[in-house]
Amino acid sequence: MKVTIANGQTVSGAADLQSGHFLGFVLPSLFTGTTVGFQVSADGTTYSTLYNPSNNAVSCTVTQARAYAFTADIISELSNWRWIKLISGSAEGADREIRLWVR
Repeated sequence: MKVTIANGQTVSGAADLQSGHFLGFVLPSLFTGTTVGFQVSADGTTYSTLYNPSNNAVSCTVTQARAYAFTADIISELSNWRWIKLISGSAEGADREIRLWVR
């Protein structure tokens, strides 16, 4: 499964996770942002930034061209949401396709 963050934007298109759990992602070699956060939705229409029980936005510090597997805590926080968007910490300099690991 893949999502794209468009040139000049920070938020990807939506991924429908009905078929499994979101376990990680692979960033392209020219990814601009240094963090990836998440927006979630139950209905595919209204999205909110995902926060953990400590009121911190759920995010990962990232580097270009790497694969990231989630910790059990992040998997648990994402597992109840059908729809997800990825948020780059910076506007992307071109369209960026991100591969999602869903099982």
